Amino acid sequence: MKRVLTEVKQVDLSHPETWSPLESLSGNIAAMRWLVRQVRRCHPVPPEQPREESVFYMLAAFCPDNSVLGYVIDTWQHYCRTRNNLGLLSCARILSQLNRQDDYPHLNVLYNLMMGDMLREYRLYVAPADRRSATTFLTGRDFHLFEKYLPDFRPFGFRERVQAAINRIIGVPTGEDLARECCMSGSVFRKRFKQEFGMPVSDWLRRQRRVRIERMLRDPDIPLGEVAERNGFHMLSTFSDYCRRNFGASPRQMRSRFAKP
Repeated sequence: MKRVLTEVKQVDLSHPETWSPLESLSGNIAAMRWLVRQVRRCHPVPPEQPREESVFYMLAAFCPDNSVLGYVIDTWQHYCRTRNNLGLLSCARILSQLNRQDDYPHLNVLYNLMMGDMLREYRLYVAPADRRSATTFLTGRDFHLFEKYLPDFRPFGFRERVQAAINRIIGVPTGEDLARECCMSGSVFRKRFKQEFGMPVSDWLRRQRRVRIERMLRDPDIPLGEVAERNGFHMLSTFSDYCRRNFGASPRQMRSRFAKP
């Protein structure tokens, strides 16, 4: 314990080159198993001391022992359950620095777990507003950081950013709304959009509106008035005229058609 406490004081979280003493300490498997048992007894959940917690997490992650790795995995899962984004980011950053050259194959289990959890949260993040059964506690900035720490997590190509943006906006989005959500100026966004999608953003938005209306009309639990309001129609008569022009039927006729087997 004295040696661990001495070495820990020399570790700088922002400089991975200072982490090497922890690697040599983690090679003592018996001592690491004992240390994890003591930590679990004192702290059934990770202690709220960011620096000490992160340093011990690094020390345990270096150790290629299943029981010690179990503590590392439990810490990540605790942060998922408590919706602690800073804790998750800290774990992912440490893993990315430790296993940069795939030197620690025992950490692949943790990496796969992180990937699965991030994909689940990202699906909640980009889900259309009318189809969300739950919300994620992670922000766009968090996902950008996870993209940096997890090499196989690539959610933010331009197309993915646009789709995520349109799903987050409540109501009828405009080109300026999408540009703002994507953190781009209107002119740059429109030019990039035309290059990626092969059409002006206004044309694409009109198509998306039709797709959204049809999807919502397929759900009998959404009242027709709500479908109209969410898509920018303040009067049912105006909404009906739109549906007749674009779908060849009124909203009630479309819903009846969708209800047939």
